[in-house]
Amino acid sequence: MQNTFLRFPFDPEYAITEGLSLPTCSLAESVAQHIMLLILTRKGENRFNPDYGNAVWDLEFDNAVSAAEWERVFESSLLEQITRFEPRIIQPKIQVHIEYVEHHYGTKDFVEIRKKAKIGINAIVTEIGERFTFSTHIYLSPMAVD
Repeated sequence: MQNTFLRFPFDPEYAITEGLSLPTCSLAESVAQHIMLLILTRKGENRFNPDYGNAVWDLEFDNAVSAAEWERVFESSLLEQITRFEPRIIQPKIQVHIEYVEHHYGTKDFVEIRKKAKIGINAIVTEIGERFTFSTHIYLSPMAVD
């Protein structure tokens, strides 16, 4: 059975007004898009399903949480979300690593320090039994230092 997967972001008005079909993507790209959505959605943000989303966002501005604890919460919450909401992959192995990155602005007299989360996932695509890999990074918590 051949499935059609839509590419994010999609604009249904485009298909209606232009009479064209929406852009599609592969199964792996569709899974990757959904994982990114799980990463970026705060638990409780989806009004149709308050259990959808990553619980780590509750710790975003909590300075008392260590980087190791943040990584642990991120990994366990994302594993729970993938297991529950992404049935197209199985046996996900998730790694999250936090590092702090400084950004110097040439026109401003301060340094911005941001938390950078590197995320890697290895799994198996259930439909075809092939290996699935996903990696991304996101920046969090801008903080300025004079």
